[in-house]
Amino acid sequence: MDRILINRMFLATVLFLTCGILLNSCKTNEKQKGNPPSLKVMEIKGTRVPVYLEMVGQAIGIPTVEIRARVSGYLKTWSFTEGSIIHQGQPLFTIEQDSYINTLKFNEADVENKTASWEKAKLDVERLKPLLTTKAISQNDYDKAVTTELQDRAAVASAKADLEQAKLNLSYCIMSSPITGYIGACNVHPGNLVGKGESTLLATVSAIDPIYVNYQINESDYLKIMEYVDAHKGEFKDQKEGLKVFITLSDKSLYKYPGKIDFIDREINSQTGTLAMRASLPNPDGLIKPGAFTQIFMILKEQENGILIPQSATMQIQGKNFVFIVDHENKVNRTVVNLGRNIGSNVVVNGGLKISDRILLEGFQKFQEGMLVTPLLVSDTISAPQTPVN
Repeated sequence: MDRILINRMFLATVLFLTCGILLNSCKTNEKQKGNPPSLKVMEIKGTRVPVYLEMVGQAIGIPTVEIRARVSGYLKTWSFTEGSIIHQGQPLFTIEQDSYINTLKFNEADVENKTASWEKAKLDVERLKPLLTTKAISQNDYDKAVTTELQDRAAVASAKADLEQAKLNLSYCIMSSPITGYIGACNVHPGNLVGKGESTLLATVSAIDPIYVNYQINESDYLKIMEYVDAHKGEFKDQKEGLKVFITLSDKSLYKYPGKIDFIDREINSQTGTLAMRASLPNPDGLIKPGAFTQIFMILKEQENGILIPQSATMQIQGKNFVFIVDHENKVNRTVVNLGRNIGSNVVVNGGLKISDRILLEGFQKFQEGMLVTPLLVSDTISAPQTPVN
């Protein structure tokens, strides 16, 4: 008897709970049908989206000049701040000049001495020439005088050459920068002997404005870029002008000066299948230093009717990206999308959406599959800039 009573009470409880759940569900459906939430919805119009090719490049200063000792001697001074920008013609190092000054004075005196001997020899020839016609001297004596004059003239020329070399060696004691650019560390400090048996490397200077960036591009991407240039050839004066280059720095920020292609190698590397290219960019502030690694962006093509949506309109669940589509019945459904690169606060959609699709911009936390909404239409005014933006 007790067992029958317990079973009846259990069945009554289950029936009561089931009725309560069904009643609550009915109320929820009635509320959903009667008053769907008003949420912002955007209909995708499409825009022109540049598709960029991204590569890794490395900055290089052209030219890069080694400052070397061209004469031997003890380094006396150096007059620059290591790692700073120096200017063309700025003195950098001096080598002790005393011995070179003495050599210069000796060569100056030697030129005067040789010149005096030559002048005497010329006078001797002038005096002996009339005597030869009168047979007062022999032909041999006259020939000796002429030979002496020729030897003295050659000796003067040799002494003058030694004098010029002495002046040149003295000038090498003061080393100036042949270019404007960044100078590195001082490799040898004052008091050390330099240039003895070798041209001692003292420092290195690299030009910085413009700065050059070397990078590699594969053959297929090169052909695609050439197709883009060919399609826009009426807009450019030459091929290289059409190949604009943008770079981002190590902090992922876009460098404010766009560049242009400076060099395209003559052949594809048979081992790597890549083509060497070089870009030139203005660098008036010296922000980019030689050796810096950068991200290179080049326009690969321009996608007509590309889809660009706010990043806030997407949601990632278990590694997949979703957006919420509002159909013609104003029902919301979730769909997987393939996202491309970010452009500011927006993102390129490479797959999963099409033109005229309507997407939900807010209210994701209220989402239920198939829920009804009252769309508050927002105009699609999103456009892609013609420069890469992270």
